[in-house]
Amino acid sequence: MQNSVAKHYLWALGEGIKGCKPGDLIAGRYLVKRDRLLVDTQPEHLPELPDEIPSVVTPYLRLFAYQLHVPQVYGLVSSKMSKLSGDIWLLENVPILKVTESLMPELADSWKGAAAMRQLNWLWQMAQLWQPCIAQGVASTLLTPELLRVEGQLVRFLELQPDRKPPHLSQLGKLWQQWLEDAHPTIANFLRQLCQQMVAGQVRHGEQLMGQLDKALAKCGRFYDRHVEIATGTDVGRSRAHNEDACYPPSGTLLAGSPGAEACAIVCDGIGGQDGGEVASEEAIGVLRDKLQQMPLHQANWDPLSLTSKLERAACAANDKIASRNDSEHRQGRQRMGTTLVMGLAHIHELYVAHVGDSRAYWITRTGCYQVTLDDNVACREVRLGYSLYRDALEQVAAGALIQALGITSSNTLHPTVQRFPVDEDCVLLLCSDGLSDKDRVEECWEAEILPILDGSISLGKARDRLIEIANTRNGHDNVTVALIHCQAHLREDGNTFTELSVAPLDTPIELISDSEDLPTDLTESTSFGEGNSQGKTQLLRQEKSKSLFSLLLKILFLLGLGGVFAYFFIPPVGRAIDTAGESIFGKRGLINAGSTPEKTVESVASPVKSLETGSFIEIKSSAAGELGKEGDRLDLRGAIGELTVKGTVPAGSVLQVTNKQLTPQGNWLELKVCSIPEIVRSNSPKPESNKDFSTVSKPTLNPSPAVATPTPSPSPVVKPTVEVESAKLQPGEIGWIQEQAAVDKVLSNPAPNPNQQGKCVYPDSNPNAN
Repeated sequence: MQNSVAKHYLWALGEGIKGCKPGDLIAGRYLVKRDRLLVDTQPEHLPELPDEIPSVVTPYLRLFAYQLHVPQVYGLVSSKMSKLSGDIWLLENVPILKVTESLMPELADSWKGAAAMRQLNWLWQMAQLWQPCIAQGVASTLLTPELLRVEGQLVRFLELQPDRKPPHLSQLGKLWQQWLEDAHPTIANFLRQLCQQMVAGQVRHGEQLMGQLDKALAKCGRFYDRHVEIATGTDVGRSRAHNEDACYPPSGTLLAGSPGAEACAIVCDGIGGQDGGEVASEEAIGVLRDKLQQMPLHQANWDPLSLTSKLERAACAANDKIASRNDSEHRQGRQRMGTTLVMGLAHIHELYVAHVGDSRAYWITRTGCYQVTLDDNVACREVRLGYSLYRDALEQVAAGALIQALGITSSNTLHPTVQRFPVDEDCVLLLCSDGLSDKDRVEECWEAEILPILDGSISLGKARDRLIEIANTRNGHDNVTVALIHCQAHLREDGNTFTELSVAPLDTPIELISDSEDLPTDLTESTSFGEGNSQGKTQLLRQEKSKSLFSLLLKILFLLGLGGVFAYFFIPPVGRAIDTAGESIFGKRGLINAGSTPEKTVESVASPVKSLETGSFIEIKSSAAGELGKEGDRLDLRGAIGELTVKGTVPAGSVLQVTNKQLTPQGNWLELKVCSIPEIVRSNSPKPESNKDFSTVSKPTLNPSPAVATPTPSPSPVVKPTVEVESAKLQPGEIGWIQEQAAVDKVLSNPAPNPNQQGKCVYPDSNPNAN
């Protein structure tokens, strides 16, 4: 039953709150319960919203995709409205225990006595948040124990702490060292070595740290018995003539088994009417099902980064199948069919969630219900870009309009989100179309209808039927589709007695396994880890031996090369022999003449890149024929992160500088500044007019579809394909955004550009005020 008087708790920031005491009513609305903890007595009304977004709250908005961990800005209480000494910013989704009206416990206080996998899970989440927080200048939050709260297995921030200067992972390692004494005996040695690596600077970035923790989680996870149950259902609803939704396994299915390829559920909500939406959703299900069956999902192929990439490519394959059908049937504009996607997969000790559109995934544990996906709509984009508070963005006319869906455009402009969650306790993953999620129905009913699944007082099938009934009776405006994945994880009796974990030193950065290779990691030997307590150390010794042999081989090769160079220059007969051999193979131009003077200085050759860092210079590759400005050899830059519309292009031969790097759930995005472009193309390049008005930017709009209809009387949103237009060429000094993965294949590193190439960019050692 809906609780109509549910209290809305908030956390206060700012000067104005300092003079308030329990019992005060701020601005006639916000009741102070205790220090900085408030209750909104009028949650049905919009809070006061700012005219402009100040820098102090921008990080909260840009970290909107991490709402599982980061509170969000609810609204403002200005000093003008409150008559207080300063403004108050209100945060919602704060780690507050509503029963006791107090803050959730600090991680440090909950650390002692926690299970080994729970401790590792908390550290893994901190590692996952490190790079996004660094990018937003708030990584100090992760170094401030009183701001780190826990709710079950979830780490949550009380508020964000701005950085005075960028912190280093070594500081995080020192914080973790303070928890060593109370670490679970199983992981104490592992954590001690990991902290030493961090403090020594061997672990240099968050992804590398996550990789180390991933290995430990995998080992601990094998001492849990895991069981998965799945129930799916779809219904046409009370007001639609046909059902554009689809699900997998087929509607009405009840499955039970172990994690793996079959422990998967998919929900798709079609867009494009009877002759399109239901076709698109079924097409997507078919492609994704086939791709899953081709993935070798077993322990010997456990590699989370590779699996994440495979799920992204599976979504892109489904997209291209639908888009190709749209093209072959000559569908244009609103006639193009598409579908949303939300997919859950239980694999070994993790849950994977893939998402495109506004169908949602909710994660339900004994401690709470958490929305883990972010809708791909205009409102959420406005928040992620730092342009608007969420409650303000929801008031826009096109707030619910989708910015991406499967099948509308090429997968080159599609950015699926894939998240993963280590599971160390029983939980339920709910996947649903907006027929259920609209009007916060899940938030209203989860405690009564879904939570009982975890104690066995309601069956999965009955819970599914009840959720469909709630969607039809309390919403009723759309088709409804529901999939429930019940994951059970029980630590075996021998789970606290297996050999303690340890890790080998990191001599070199971790090399990622190619996505096209399903190679086992060092943790995934053919023998089951649970067969003996010595397995962990046995694997470690194998890894160290192989690394030491490889290191020895490198040293031998280095010494041989050094000896060869010495012999060439200082033993004339050897040098002449090498010259003769070189001339016979390469001709005289390939000879090295140690006694001659070079005719001119050889410029350094740009090298390919795998990743790009802030401040680095890059040069766009020229075509094989050396044609500067060739159409295929260019970068298409966007006006903002996530934008589909191209702001402008930069031709081959141009030099750019990475001025910003942002980590998002869709991957890394780079802000690039054009330093210089080749003279041959510069004269013909008109300077584009800047356009910051979202209402006039060409972007996907929404098809009138029951799957994406809003519950308000405003016009139903539609998805419209982006129209390809001739993009203006950007000029030196202009900036734009591009996904890192889309850039690395087209650029070369140019660490020392000459003054002409440097152009409008400021070289690190030059005057920062120069232009």
